[in-house]
Amino acid sequence: GAQMTKTAVMQFEGLLPILSLVNSEDEECVHTGIYCLGSLAENDEVTSKLVKLGAISAVVNQSSLGTIEVKRASGYFLALLCESPEFHAELSKQGAFESVISLASLEDVECQEYAAFSLAHLSSNRDYQVRLVELGALTPIVAMMSTSSEPSHYASLALLKLADNFENHVAIAQAGGIQSLLRLGRSRATDEEVA
Repeated sequence: GAQMTKTAVMQFEGLLPILSLVNSEDEECVHTGIYCLGSLAENDEVTSKLVKLGAISAVVNQSSLGTIEVKRASGYFLALLCESPEFHAELSKQGAFESVISLASLEDVECQEYAAFSLAHLSSNRDYQVRLVELGALTPIVAMMSTSSEPSHYASLALLKLADNFENHVAIAQAGGIQSLLRLGRSRATDEEVA
């Protein structure tokens, strides 16, 4: 069904017209194009082809300019790519880390959810733990952890992964991350005592 359709779009040269929508000037076309990329990226084979065609850079460029709908669609697309370590180097090279951190900093909960999910996966990659902190990931991570909203779970995972790296300890303390980790530990201990 759906997976075969996504592969067919790729096999019959349908990816380039979708990328041209993403690169257009029309906001509605941009949103529709990025939304389609997100749907197509649910197929691993198609995702690899999209990366080769430059989809990351197109989405990164539009996510910084677009409406909240464009930012949400961008967040979903980037989250799918962040889930696979094989794309982390290309995401880093194309400025996607900065886009994810920017999305995490927005007040929109849907953007925060996608960004927190992305940061949790990127933070699991030891090669990028220090870079994420240097780019400013701690501020939105700590802020998301202080709420009881959906993104706090993935933000907590991201902070725990970043804390695995000794080089991040001072920055985590300066960003208020120690208090966030302590709250997390206390809440987990309380959950286990109740269970």
